[in-house]
Amino acid sequence: MIIKKYGIALSLLMASLFSFSQTKLPSMMVKDIDKATAFEELVELLAESDYFIQNIEKDVGFIQIKRIQKKKAGIFGKNTGDRIVYNILLREREGGGVLLMLQANVEKEVWNGQVNGSEYYYRDEGVSSDPKDYEELLKLIESHFENQ
Repeated sequence: MIIKKYGIALSLLMASLFSFSQTKLPSMMVKDIDKATAFEELVELLAESDYFIQNIEKDVGFIQIKRIQKKKAGIFGKNTGDRIVYNILLREREGGGVLLMLQANVEKEVWNGQVNGSEYYYRDEGVSSDPKDYEELLKLIESHFENQ
C-alpha cells in the first residue's frame, strides 16, 4: 500500500516536471546594443505601433503591453477580439547584447450564449505557448533591430 502511494506520487511528480519543461517561451538576442538603449528604442517602437503600453519599469527592464486580436466579424458580428497582454523582459548579457524574453497572457472573448441580453466577457487562458500569439510582435521587434 505504501509503495503504491509512493509510486503514484512519483509518477505525478515526473509528469508535472515533464510538462513544465515543455513550455519554452520565445526570446531573441539583440547584439551590439546595451540594455538602456534597447529599452528606449523598444518603448518608442511600441508607442508608435498598435500596442498599448500598460506598464514600464526601466530599472528592471520590464515592459507590459496589450493588444486586441481583431476577429473577422460577419454581418452581425461585433468588431472586437481576444486580448493579449505581453510581458517583455530585457536582460543584458556578459558577452554584449541584450536578451529579450517574451510572455503572452491570452484572454479569450467569450459569448454568454444568450440571444436576449447577450454579453461578451473575457476568459483568462493563461500564458500562451502557441507561436502564433508571438509572431506579429516578434516580427515587429526583429525588423526594428535589424534595420538599426
